[in-house]
Amino acid sequence: GAGGGGDDLAKSPHMARIGNSVYHDICPGDPTCRQFGFTDRAGTPTPMMAASLLYKLHSHNQKPGVQINPELFREVYTSKYNKVRIYKVLKVSKKSRKWIANPANRNCDAPGSWYCVGNYPPALDELIANRTSFKQLEDFNTKRTAKDDEYTREYMRRMAGGGDSSREKPYELEFAPMSRDSAEWADTPLTTKLWSLVHGNKISEFRGLIKLNPNVVHVRSADGRGPMWWAYEHGRTDMVKLLMTNGGDANAIDAKGKKPASMMKMK
Repeated sequence: GAGGGGDDLAKSPHMARIGNSVYHDICPGDPTCRQFGFTDRAGTPTPMMAASLLYKLHSHNQKPGVQINPELFREVYTSKYNKVRIYKVLKVSKKSRKWIANPANRNCDAPGSWYCVGNYPPALDELIANRTSFKQLEDFNTKRTAKDDEYTREYMRRMAGGGDSSREKPYELEFAPMSRDSAEWADTPLTTKLWSLVHGNKISEFRGLIKLNPNVVHVRSADGRGPMWWAYEHGRTDMVKLLMTNGGDANAIDAKGKKPASMMKMK
């Protein structure tokens, strides 16, 4: 999606981390890909983000100085409210297209079957050779190396706020408002994170986020609600107190004019 607080661009830092777990050269030496993201709430991209294909496709002719290469891509459709943009890829390798179209290069589950898994053309062999096969931490049948374990430890350490001297923080905090008055109403990875913490009654982790960025108490989702509403709704009295102690506004109203306490389901 090309628009909205939870669009592809907003999710892309997380996708970069996933990609880096397979291709470590995407963000060398940085499992959390901090260099791929935004520097402020105004959406100012980091140099790596600004140079990315995703950013150029998303912001083509909509942000000053951002344009796609007209020799490689052509915009063919943009929806009314700019939620969807579709491009045609130009100058696709004829050799690769011919290779992919050859039935001999497909893996069918049975002769004559309609279900045939494709393969990547030889032109991508060098790139694919550099990948590290993805392994679930819970998969005990997959052999893990010391390098795999070190990568995982470093990733977890940084995501928990234990990064280098720049004190890296959970990526969701990139969506925290600068103040209560500047809080935008939008569904973002941070609203999802906070709702999950309230729903799961994970007050220690919530307290940790507040310590890293006190303005998380002012976060509002697209319907105008935020952690104070959710805490009341789920009967999290300790979280309500935590939010109040750290500046949460109990008199704020959501899109329907409801205050947080109206959601109360205390037991």
